[in-house]
Amino acid sequence: MHRSPAEVPSESLPRRTFLPTLGGAGFALAILFSMNLLNYIDRYSFFAVATQVKRDLKIDDSWYGYLGGSFMIVYTIISPIMGWLGDRYNRRVLLATGVGIWSVATVGTAFSTDVSHMFFWRALLGVGEASYGVIAPALIADLFPVSKRGRAMGIYYLALPIGTALGFMVAGYVATHWGWRHVFYVVGLPGLVAAFAGLTILDPGRGASEGKSFSPKADRPRMGDYLNLFKTKTFVYNTLGMAAATFATGAYAAWGSTFYQRVRGMSLADANLWIGILLALAGLIGIALSTFVTDLLRKRTRRAYMLLPALTVLASVPLGILGILEPQRTPALAFLFFASILMAMVLGPSNTVTANVVPANQRAAGYALFIFLIHVLGDIGSPILLGWISDLFGSDAIMTSPLGTFLESIGAGPKPDENGLMTNLTVAMLAVGPVLILGGILFLIGSRYLPEDMDRIAAEGGPAPEAGGFGH
Repeated sequence: MHRSPAEVPSESLPRRTFLPTLGGAGFALAILFSMNLLNYIDRYSFFAVATQVKRDLKIDDSWYGYLGGSFMIVYTIISPIMGWLGDRYNRRVLLATGVGIWSVATVGTAFSTDVSHMFFWRALLGVGEASYGVIAPALIADLFPVSKRGRAMGIYYLALPIGTALGFMVAGYVATHWGWRHVFYVVGLPGLVAAFAGLTILDPGRGASEGKSFSPKADRPRMGDYLNLFKTKTFVYNTLGMAAATFATGAYAAWGSTFYQRVRGMSLADANLWIGILLALAGLIGIALSTFVTDLLRKRTRRAYMLLPALTVLASVPLGILGILEPQRTPALAFLFFASILMAMVLGPSNTVTANVVPANQRAAGYALFIFLIHVLGDIGSPILLGWISDLFGSDAIMTSPLGTFLESIGAGPKPDENGLMTNLTVAMLAVGPVLILGGILFLIGSRYLPEDMDRIAAEGGPAPEAGGFGH
């Protein structure tokens, strides 16, 4: 039953900051979306200027992979800590502080003169992003009831395809005209405005959208509560499936632009422009389709939120392989476009599953654990692994072997990089396929347990068992 503020113990009310709360749930979602948008613009701007950075810093593919992974390593390590803090302390302050740190780190990237400087700034970026990355989804879950939560999550995650696209397009344009360092001034400074705005958004309190009020002390989850998440089979399989999808998207984000420049002969500006346009359209179409298709599937089965990711991940594999091996630019980009649509259909349902099978007072840490695992098992390693594979399969020893002869025959031969070293990004990109197949199978297995786990959360006072999220 709904209680007025006077009936709620004062210790359970959101703490006030020195700035007033502006707007309601819609305003808060708009600010969180803006933060997420800037996050992805920044993250993929770095990969968009890979060829210029590699040339200036005189590094090979392996080292650039390590630079790309430095952000994700720190982001992943800090996420559980921020999840713990996010379930206990003022979420607006934590959110704004994190966005401010990441903005400073982005601008700092422009001043890098060698690998160690670059590694420091990209790692510091991970500290800032970890704070908002785990707190924002938990806030959205508290701002919107289950009947509207999935749609709100979908809006929030629209920032991924749009931000990714803008990151490639803006970085390509700025780097072409003024060099790669100016890119990080352009994409970093707006984050300071978003950080200030984060101090003003509504925080209704943990569990508010479900009629609950958790006191800051008595209802704090304990370590054992978090460990119990591993007993929730849906959570485990959903996380592992999403890790496979994250491995693939991280790999393509890190090396896609470089692949089209080095292997397909596109200019930096053209590669980033086309990738940006196609990823933006694919993301918008994919997220819209996932809303529609999930609604249809939910009328037939309560497993819909994991069946859809399973089917789309598996269907994306042959399209992705064709896009990598096709030598003609137009059909290759077309295959990429349709594979990206399918991959975009995974994000909203998977994140909604996490919200619906984790108790309300554990959601920040639940998302932290989710984020920690999908990055540890996903895109921390994929940029590094692909860089290593690229260097390895560029060697004469490999390419003169029977395996190398076969790879040459299917169009996966080596190419020189920006410093004249022989590399093989085609083989590296093909390595993503088996990982995606595994991810689709994991989503499929996990779908068997989704109804049971949602029923259990409902019995504990969480989302109603018939309530979904995305598209309702």
